[in-house]
Amino acid sequence: MQSNAESFIPDVAVNTKYGELEGTRNSESSTISWLGIPYAKPPVGALRWKAPENPEHWTGKYQADQYGQSCIQTVNGKIEGSEDCLYLNIWRPDLANSKLPVFVFAHGGGNVGGSGKDFVGDRLARSMNSVVITVNYRLGAMGFFRHPSLQSGNPLDDSGNYGLLDIIQSLKWVQDHISHFGGDPGKVTLAGQSAGARNVMAAIISPVGKGLFHKAVSLSGGMTTSDPQAGEKKANEILVKLVIEDGIADTVDEARLWINEQKKEELAAYLRQIKPEKMVTSITDPAIQMAPFPHLFRDGAVIPHEGFERIEMGDYNKVPMILGSDQTEFSGFAAGDTYFGKSLDDGSLFSDNKKRRRYQKAVEYGSELYAGFNVERTAEKLTAQEDQPAIYGYRFAWGTRQGVTSPRVQMLFGAAHGADLDFYTGYSIGLAELLGKDYYNEENKAGRQELSAAMVQYMKYFVYTGNPNSQQNKEWKPWTQGVERVLMFDGEKDRAIIEMSNEYLTRDATINRMESELSKEESDFIKQNMFNGRFFWE
Repeated sequence: MQSNAESFIPDVAVNTKYGELEGTRNSESSTISWLGIPYAKPPVGALRWKAPENPEHWTGKYQADQYGQSCIQTVNGKIEGSEDCLYLNIWRPDLANSKLPVFVFAHGGGNVGGSGKDFVGDRLARSMNSVVITVNYRLGAMGFFRHPSLQSGNPLDDSGNYGLLDIIQSLKWVQDHISHFGGDPGKVTLAGQSAGARNVMAAIISPVGKGLFHKAVSLSGGMTTSDPQAGEKKANEILVKLVIEDGIADTVDEARLWINEQKKEELAAYLRQIKPEKMVTSITDPAIQMAPFPHLFRDGAVIPHEGFERIEMGDYNKVPMILGSDQTEFSGFAAGDTYFGKSLDDGSLFSDNKKRRRYQKAVEYGSELYAGFNVERTAEKLTAQEDQPAIYGYRFAWGTRQGVTSPRVQMLFGAAHGADLDFYTGYSIGLAELLGKDYYNEENKAGRQELSAAMVQYMKYFVYTGNPNSQQNKEWKPWTQGVERVLMFDGEKDRAIIEMSNEYLTRDATINRMESELSKEESDFIKQNMFNGRFFWE
């Protein structure tokens, strides 16, 4: 599929309204990349907890040959990244063609971790003949923070949704500049995975996102928002803790008294001078829970007060969508749970039949609830609107069939949360790095490559036309009530298996089966210890 517009002159040097960029060529993937491009001013000092602003101009050539710093976060207990982190990365084919579709990807990580370098886009850009962009956006307490002392009267500044506003700012940058890179500003697909996908869903209902993207891809992310009051309560808890840590007060009561005695401007100044390293440790990985880290606030400006009920009002960004999920979405979260994590470390998860059964059942039912939350519930709400463009749902199941990976990997993980990303990028990250040849090996390479090629082909046609179908692949039917709704991406060691499925996941059916198949003790354990507080359970 070729672009029919005027040719792009393949050059690493590109002019933007802020200055000249110089990227690099990659002969292996036949692409040009521009990495670490500033799309907003550094959100530091007075700009901390403000809506992003356009970047400053620069003189000379900006060497866009390495990733910008990740947004500050904790990684394995260590603090990494910087507050100065609003950078994006661009890859495009090293060919003379223009008006290419643009695929903007928001990374996952619970909105507390990750960065644009997690999704390397060169191979995908070449395979899709498209421009691929990844974005850093503010995370944790730097990206989603609401406190009354910071309220200024500016609705965007006061929203608390700074990470989402960063993603929207990157889309504005794309509208202004992507034609210089041979991209078509009228063919922008906003995509994301996990928390990034939840941010995509929030952009669907955001009035400030209107007109900035024309298609959307949500991979393993559903409809989640928070009450602004929950955010303010959490922010105040963080503030109390900081006041005690700084030695201003010795007890919670003393800290609250000190806070209440300060003027609004004094508290705002105090918050803005706190080192970001202190702020980042105040929010930990929520593990698909909202209570530990309220974010995506229904502030009324960036996200409507009605949240996703806005869809029922018909007032949202109506675009064609792909909704993806993984067959065993919950396995990674179960394996990382305190109870099962200890059993995995000491080997008892494999030797103790009771523990193994509990784990397998928690994964089975949790995955159904989570995958259904991400695809079925979203598709149902959107397709209830008569003028909603086509919705395409899929379930990625590679790794769930016997013999494709090692028996232990199949039992523990199957097709885990995020397992589908490698099949788009062509890189081995996540489980592939962790598990080595037990997961990816020469024996299953042929099946993996065939499945990957098909998935990329579907995505290519979607970003070009809004319809993923082509003559090369099996027909992917759009979501329709009462018929086959979901395309299954699966495979054996030596071949891909792609077919439409009538699988239809509902919360009631899963809970009823869980309660009928398990003892009350088993059922209660899984509900209370594994599901309580998760997005799909609230």
